[in-house]
Amino acid sequence: MKHYEVEILCAKTKDKLCFLDKVDPNSTIGEIKAMFHKSHPQWYPARQSIRLDAKGKSLKDEDILQNLPVGTTATLYFRDLGAQISWVTVFLTEYGGPLLLYLMFYFRVPFIYNTKYDFTTSKHWVVHLACMCHSFHYVKRLLETLFVHRFSHGTMPLRNIFKNCTYYWGFSAWMAYYINHPLYTPPVLPDRKLLDSHRTEKPSATRLQGQKDSLPHQESLHMALLAGVLP
Repeated sequence: MKHYEVEILCAKTKDKLCFLDKVDPNSTIGEIKAMFHKSHPQWYPARQSIRLDAKGKSLKDEDILQNLPVGTTATLYFRDLGAQISWVTVFLTEYGGPLLLYLMFYFRVPFIYNTKYDFTTSKHWVVHLACMCHSFHYVKRLLETLFVHRFSHGTMPLRNIFKNCTYYWGFSAWMAYYINHPLYTPPVLPDRKLLDSHRTEKPSATRLQGQKDSLPHQESLHMALLAGVLP
């Protein structure tokens, strides 16, 4: 069987990084990455992008060397993808953070609200219901990540996790702060009798004459009351 020789160059500088001799033609790109990793331990396989052209697309790990448009002396190009993190770790971090953050606000740990409210609980049942729903949602996602989902790509650049977590963690903390605030009060349904009295009341002709142009100048709270927005 005729073996291949594989030369790996840096995609940016075109410097030779590695030369692999007597490579099996049936070797995959994933196996070549493992060989390259032995010569350069700082670049583990998930961090490597191997391509046919310096500006081309990355080859797949399952691509076979002899099926590529190269001769017996193949020249491949390497680009460093940077530090990588597994997708399982990504989702566990994204979903675990909101769960823990919300519970910190729910139990009112110190340094969040006034010290006199430390480790107190809300008297409103809807606050406890919100905590149960929020916790169930993220516990379900964590369990799905561990036991249900399978990820096609093994890793993601580490720098992206900060952007992803900012959304999940930030929104959860913002929501939890107000829902679990000691001064929080649940919304109250409007008084039906009061609303009906406003709807059925018929202003007199004298009032209408003096209020032809009064609608644009009425106070916003009064308008909301008439519309049934406020109790």
